[in-house]
Amino acid sequence: MDSVTALDNRRKDRRFPTHHPAKIMLGPEAMISCLVKDISTGGARIAVKRHMDLPESFELYIAAHDLQVRRARVCWRNGDFAGVAFSAEEADLAPAAEAPEALRFEVCLEQAAMPPHLASKPARKNLKLYRTTA
Repeated sequence: MDSVTALDNRRKDRRFPTHHPAKIMLGPEAMISCLVKDISTGGARIAVKRHMDLPESFELYIAAHDLQVRRARVCWRNGDFAGVAFSAEEADLAPAAEAPEALRFEVCLEQAAMPPHLASKPARKNLKLYRTTA
C-alpha cells in the first residue's frame, strides 16, 4: 500500500475536490491568500506558496457557496500544499457575518472573478450587490 492510500485510509471523513479561494488570517490586518483544493467536514488541503510561513493554527475564511470561517490547525506541509484539520468545537466556528467588511468583499471578489464553472452563483450575486451599494 502506498503512502497516499494509507493517508486516505486514516481519514474518517470523505474529501471532496474544490477550487475555492480562501484567506488565512494572521491578525486583524494581515492575511495570506490560498486556495482550498479539497475539503471534508474534518479538514482540507490548501494550496499556499511554499515560502509563506503558516502559524500552527488560524482562522480560515473560505469562499464557498457563502463565506465560511473555520478554525484550522496545520497537520502537514509539502511544497505548495498544506493539510489542515478543522476544530471540532462548535465554539471555534467564527460567524462569517463578523468578518471584516473588506475581507468579505475581497473573498467574494476573488470567487466572482473565477471562471463561471468554478465560482458559485451566490458569490457572483453578492459581488453585484456590493457594486450597486458602493
